[in-house]
Amino acid sequence: MFLQRDSFGGLLMKEYEKHAGQPYFGLFSVDRPAFVIRDLDLIKNILVKDFDVFMDRSNPMDEKIDPLNAKGIVGQKGKKWRYIRMKLTPTFSSNKIKNMFGLVDAKAVELAEFVEQQSLRGNIIPVKEITAGYTLDVLASCAFGVNANAIVDRKAEFHEILRQIFEMKTIDLIKTNLAFFLPWSVKYLKLKLTNDHVDNFVRKTLWDVVAHREKTGLVREDFVHLLMKLRKGGEVIEETKNDATEVADQQDSTDMTNKNNVLDVKLDDDDYAAQAHSFLLAGYHTTANTTSFALYELATHPDLQTRLQKEIISVLNKHGGEVTHDSIGEMTYLDMVISETLRKYPILPFLDRRTLRDYKIPGTNIVLEKGTPVFIPLLGLHYDPKYFPSPNEFNPERFTLENRKSIPNYAYMPFGEGPRKCIGMRFGLMKVKTGLVHLLSKFEVRPCQQTKIPLVVDKTAMMMTTEDSMPLTFNRIKT
Repeated sequence: MFLQRDSFGGLLMKEYEKHAGQPYFGLFSVDRPAFVIRDLDLIKNILVKDFDVFMDRSNPMDEKIDPLNAKGIVGQKGKKWRYIRMKLTPTFSSNKIKNMFGLVDAKAVELAEFVEQQSLRGNIIPVKEITAGYTLDVLASCAFGVNANAIVDRKAEFHEILRQIFEMKTIDLIKTNLAFFLPWSVKYLKLKLTNDHVDNFVRKTLWDVVAHREKTGLVREDFVHLLMKLRKGGEVIEETKNDATEVADQQDSTDMTNKNNVLDVKLDDDDYAAQAHSFLLAGYHTTANTTSFALYELATHPDLQTRLQKEIISVLNKHGGEVTHDSIGEMTYLDMVISETLRKYPILPFLDRRTLRDYKIPGTNIVLEKGTPVFIPLLGLHYDPKYFPSPNEFNPERFTLENRKSIPNYAYMPFGEGPRKCIGMRFGLMKVKTGLVHLLSKFEVRPCQQTKIPLVVDKTAMMMTTEDSMPLTFNRIKT
């Protein structure tokens, strides 16, 4: 791993395939044993049934050394994680997300306009760069209420900050691997996942926006507004109690929202800044790369692209040509395409947990000692021909309403499952769908000479991404 011969997700997939037919297996994570699960029933136990034993991720970051990464909802642990999750869950309900649709749509319009300008000049489009700019503009608008201008200006401050996080130098890769595989090194070497410049930028941006709104009384339906309400001791109330698409469609046997479990939790300003930090980091790579991978697959499968474009244009015509939250919700083939993209390219290719106490594997005499890392290889599951025949083929038909029924529970988990399922799943999908609708309703996307077929995955990255900028051509659809 330290020599980057393969990504950790790729390594787990290879081990998953080597241990075909076995429910689980062990491996050494540098200096300690780790447990890797293949069996779907055991995965359910880890993620849902016995969640109280596996509540925490194996993230070793220390609040005193790396406060924003350790305190954010992605890295937080125990009772404090329960409290933050309970408070933030209504923020990502379908109603709150629908309220932010206008902010997302405005940036998708800018994305399509930028692509049109570039295509008229005959330029090849670096898809990974433009989707990164679009995603960053959306996050800056929805999380901080500011205009990052990252679609047009790749040297914009927000873009440069995110570049520092995700375009890691060799020393950064070593630090990340040390923190992940040798957790004791975090305190000993005082390791941070992001540098002070990045963290201070996030803090300053957030609190400058908060101060401006408190002074002017400005109210804007975005993440900052919701954090301000929580900070003042208020609650983010869900307007519709029977919201079928509520984020809390989790199976939590431990009653995550039991207020008696979290009444004594107190948050400081860095706890709130950490949630904005998590919103930015978790939402950037996932949305940008999912959008890029979808465009690549559609460019290399023009028949599928044509079918999707027909659906998009047909639905938009029913809605007077307007891209709306409701019109996107009617695009069933779009949903199938994105679902298949996430199967083939799960952005985080594995799930990680650690045991909070000794745990006996049901039906065996095997006991996992407290502190044992546990990994679920999503890439292995998503490419298992037992669950997905011809797994290397891009086939959205796997996700028709009827075919979804044949996919076993826990075999497909691009957003995880259980109480720690990605809280921003619906917001992320809205970003991807809105960007794709604006692009595919106007352009045909095709490979060019520089397009690598097949894709070459970046083996230095913890998340699923490519080595190059994914160059494609965009040609205006003739109407």
